[in-house]
Amino acid sequence: MKRLFSLFTIVCVSIFIFACSNQEKSEFKMESDGGNDSESSKPNVEVRTYKEPLTKVGEKAAHPFGVFVLNQLSEPNMNITLGPLYIQVDSIKIAQSKDVSDIGKYNLKERGLNTEKMNIIQLTTTLENTSDQPLYLGKGPIKTLVLSNGEQVSVHKMNADPKDLGLKSKEKTEFTLICFLSQDPIDLKYIKVITDVVREQITQKEVSPSKTVEIKM
Repeated sequence: MKRLFSLFTIVCVSIFIFACSNQEKSEFKMESDGGNDSESSKPNVEVRTYKEPLTKVGEKAAHPFGVFVLNQLSEPNMNITLGPLYIQVDSIKIAQSKDVSDIGKYNLKERGLNTEKMNIIQLTTTLENTSDQPLYLGKGPIKTLVLSNGEQVSVHKMNADPKDLGLKSKEKTEFTLICFLSQDPIDLKYIKVITDVVREQITQKEVSPSKTVEIKM
């Protein structure tokens, strides 16, 4: 009799626990549904497709460095071959900011430039390693820019985002180079691109020497 009573008690407790568990789950689901309802009651926010700023001369765009105006745009679609490395130059932009932010002024000061305004040149490129070996590009495949106004830009010094680069075997990637300029570049006619030496990542063996290529604006 005692065993039967104990078994009956266990069954009752089990049923009670199962019922409580289901109730908690139902309450949790209701709370979740209520949360979703409150979210759906919020006004819809339009999702805009990302578009690179400054696509037309005269346009303005905000940047952490300041508010920039696009002064000159060229789309040469030119390919520079450095052994197994291909550099496709898609666009060249010249922009200026007369409303420089604090972080922008800091970057200019670090490079010994006037902090009242910021002049930049941007090269939008695609890098492709056509070999089976990983490539080491150091601070980037471009070492120097020589502008038609006479300014010579040391990319390693004036690069806004200096970091070591490398490409895996058969890798293809977008690479945007932004450099600070020391003077107003007005109506540039051309840009001479002087590349850096390209080496294999593991052996550091040179696979392409430096090359100079002129790109018309």
